[in-house]
This record gives sequence, C-alpha cells and structure tokens, in this order.
Amino acid sequence: MYAELLPALCCPACSHSPLTLLGPLEEAGEIVAGALRCSNCGAQTAILDGVWDALGDAPVPLTPTQLTNYVPLTARGYEPAWRWTALSIMSGRHFPLREELTLLCELIQPQPGNVYIDVACSAGLYARALAQPGLIVGAIDHSMPFLREARRLSLARGQRVSYVRASAQALPFRDDVARGVAMGGSLNEIGDQQGALREVHRILQPNGVFFCMNLVAAGSSWGRVLQRLLGAGGIDFPLLDELNQSFTRVSLERRAQWIWRVVAVTLLRRHES
Repeated sequence: MYAELLPALCCPACSHSPLTLLGPLEEAGEIVAGALRCSNCGAQTAILDGVWDALGDAPVPLTPTQLTNYVPLTARGYEPAWRWTALSIMSGRHFPLREELTLLCELIQPQPGNVYIDVACSAGLYARALAQPGLIVGAIDHSMPFLREARRLSLARGQRVSYVRASAQALPFRDDVARGVAMGGSLNEIGDQQGALREVHRILQPNGVFFCMNLVAAGSSWGRVLQRLLGAGGIDFPLLDELNQSFTRVSLERRAQWIWRVVAVTLLRRHES
C-alpha cells in the first residue's frame, strides 16, 4: 500500500482515525511491510506483502461461491479466462472490456488529489482503470489470493494502488472520504447487499459518485432456471425494481442506468436530504 491512502483509513475495530504507521519497510515507494496501530483502542493490524490486512482473524461469512475466491488458481485465471468476455456473454451484445472501463472512467470523472475506492475488487480491474497519476486509489477484497494477484497486475503496470483486505460491509475508511466508489459485478455475491451499500454511502463525500455494474434477474425461463442453480452457491440476482429500491433505501440516488439483458450499469450519487 502507499502512504497517500493512510489519512483516508480508520481503525477496523473502533473506526478511530488517524492510524499510526509502525515499522514500515518500503520498496520503490510502496509500504510492503509494517503495521497500523489505533491510538484509541490499541488495535494493531499488519501490512504484509504490500497489503493491509484490516480483517485479521475476524470471521467472514462465506458462501460456496466466495470460497472459490480463496483458491490461488481462481485468482490467477479470473481475468484472462472470464472477465475479458463476461459482459459480451451476459449482455447479448459485443461488449469489450475497453468499452466497460471507458464507461467507468467517463462516469466517475476522476480528478487528481481525490480518493477513489474499488470495493470487492477481485483482481483489481476497476482500480487499475482508475489509477491515473495524481489520484489516490484504494481497492478492497476479503480474498488474499485475489489481492495478491491484483497487486501483481498493478505493479507490473507501474500503477499506485493500495490494496486492503476487508469486508465490504465494514470498510476501514473514514466517513465522507471518497470522491468516487466503484463495484464491478460483486454485488451479486457479496452477501449482505444493504450493508455493503450503506458502507458505500458512508464513505462517499456529499455528491460523490458510485459506479455499480451487476446482474439482475433474467427475463427468459431458461435464464431463471440457470440463475436459481447459481443461487444455491450464494449468488443473488435481484429484480431490477428490487435493485433500485436497495439503492434508494440507503440514499444513493440514480443518475443514469443502462440495462443489457441481465447486465445493469448504474451511476449513483450520494443523496443529501
């Protein structure tokens, strides 16, 4: 992880900030080892191999689908074997990765000096797309194998992305800290969706933006059968109305939305009542 993200963090145990960096070992400007200590509750969490482990030994509820994310082979093969063609397969149209990432950046409109967070980042695809010079980019996931792969990919491109092991329902970031948040495909398998969306709202600045790509319930009978089978593994496919109600309940206001078959791309902002 990188020092510029430190002011955005808070204690995963008591939400106090700032945290104190202990015994850092740096390589090429990256903090590859050390610890973060909370002066309020004394909790200490490790930075190892460039990843801040804010979860530590805390239990993480895992579905069968989420358990596969702890297999290193899954992490290494996810992008080349699936992610490059996923939206074309599921949307029923030619939807290259380049178009998805261009849409992400055009809608979030990242500006230098601001913080942007990729939640449930998997192999860090969105984080790498946002990692432009002058931006502060963090990416979180509960799977250490995926975080290691994400870090490997960003380092290979010379990009500054700070990786954090954490739960999407307990983001170790200060309130109102992020100008933009992105989530690509993970809302379907994240478990407590409302809890994760509440956290997105909490860490967003007033009028901050949230880019969410996820899958919705299929319209065809065979599609619904397939989704029911996948649902047994812990993947949820909400009806479009249910998805939008979930956003509204946590005061995330829809600014734009596109639907291609079962693929939904939604741009939201933090609504202030």
